[in-house]
Amino acid sequence: MPDLFTLRAAVEADRPYLDAYCYAEGMDNLPSTEGVTVAVNADDEPVGLIRIAVGANGAAHVNPVVTYEAWRGFGVGRALMEAARAEHGELRLVARGASVPFYRALGLVDCGWEAIDLSVTENCEGCDLTEECRPQPMRWPAGE
Repeated sequence: MPDLFTLRAAVEADRPYLDAYCYAEGMDNLPSTEGVTVAVNADDEPVGLIRIAVGANGAAHVNPVVTYEAWRGFGVGRALMEAARAEHGELRLVARGASVPFYRALGLVDCGWEAIDLSVTENCEGCDLTEECRPQPMRWPAGE
């Protein structure tokens, strides 16, 4: 399926897509296109995105990975995650509860909150949606 889409660095012209995809998932707009990779279709339109932010702890954090709903099931999220891991080694993130099976299928494992640099992830403490979201800190160790 790789011929269905390709990966490239995001550019400012991608912002309407990125903002719409984040909004559809109940997230804020991305602060910039820095650290963002997009999966694009044959017309060079983004169908998914991943943003990697390196925290003060030096770890690469996924914040977020999103696939446009019509493109789910085509390997977009997996390709974005695998490319990020190939570039950065270990990845860390806070998964929404509904996304945990996807991440576990990739090989991510649960970890403690102390492994997550809250300066680059959403701070779940005190969030009104914590019970609904069921956040789970996870990591994808390098080389495993």
